[in-house]
Amino acid sequence: MRAYLYPIKIAILVFPFLALVITIPFLVRQYRKYGALTGWQAFVLYTFVFYLLTTYFLVILPLPPRHLVALYTSAHYNLEPFMFVREFVDKTVLQWQVPHTYLPALKQAAFVQPTFNVILTIPFGAYLRYYFGRRFPQVLALSFALTLFFETTQLSGLYGIYPRPYRLFDVDDLMLNTLGGVIGYGLAPFLTQLFPTSRQMMAAAFAKGRRVSFSRRFVAFVVDWLCLALVMAVVSLLSRRSPYDITSTPVVWYSLEMLGYFVLLPVLWHGTTLGKRLVKIKITAALPVPLHWWQLIWRQLLLYGAVVPTFVLPVILLNGLSQAPRAQFDYYLLALLVVGVVLAVFCLHVLLTMLFRRDRLFYERLSHTKEVSTLDRAQ
Repeated sequence: MRAYLYPIKIAILVFPFLALVITIPFLVRQYRKYGALTGWQAFVLYTFVFYLLTTYFLVILPLPPRHLVALYTSAHYNLEPFMFVREFVDKTVLQWQVPHTYLPALKQAAFVQPTFNVILTIPFGAYLRYYFGRRFPQVLALSFALTLFFETTQLSGLYGIYPRPYRLFDVDDLMLNTLGGVIGYGLAPFLTQLFPTSRQMMAAAFAKGRRVSFSRRFVAFVVDWLCLALVMAVVSLLSRRSPYDITSTPVVWYSLEMLGYFVLLPVLWHGTTLGKRLVKIKITAALPVPLHWWQLIWRQLLLYGAVVPTFVLPVILLNGLSQAPRAQFDYYLLALLVVGVVLAVFCLHVLLTMLFRRDRLFYERLSHTKEVSTLDRAQ
């Protein structure tokens, strides 16, 4: 039992970091496909990721010392099918004529290990049928592919990290794990009777996606800045060969970013940026009239010329405070206080807007704009 608990503990420790890494790509996919994310969808998908992570760690852990693996002399693989049946008969206390040996035999490794291999992939088949809507041939193929990946991971010595395999590549494991996926497919309708169906979850997400949530807007915001970070890295690399590196002057570089990416690009792309296109939203006029270019420019200048820089000011002021002469110390503290109050007011404004389910922040009201979904349900 301890051998099984250790990989699960490691999976619990690793999962939060993995979830953090996959959240933005996962949300981008979700918003592109459905326009929103329901709580039940998030629960199902993240538990599926946790299940796969746990299963992977159960396959590879615990990791033995590399120098000891080099001394192993056991076989690398077993290609003879149904060896688990022979081992159950030969290596357990089971005697068919003696009923009281049945229960002790079921507690021995020759029975527990094959049973565990079947149970291991039952959730995989259930997830594939319940949430992803896969048919039986697909579940069969994907279950086999998953277990083949696990077995080749073992055969490769964890992708060449070890000088030889430290666990056996076993054709019986291929069969038993694939069987587990098939059993999960068959049990899925019974295991999920109390849960909403995949179609119900999708319908709820589509209905929710008609309104552009702040989380959807935030994902677009993050994607835009990731794109800008990539552009900045390329420009910085190229400008090293020129006499003037524009990225070395933050104010100049940020002004170019704001005017080029957040002002000019939305004007040319009808209210969208790369991030907004990915999550399928765009900026439009608040009233049912065409969006004017000056509205778009005014909105973006308020957001990226006033709001965003305000979040950077505390860092600049704190840096200046640490180097300021004593005579200017109070001025920096006063500036920090003012900026802190402004940020607190803005955060309260955002919180109240979300709490009362309003769609527009102050810079959108001043520019008479809003963000709408471009997702077509027919897709």
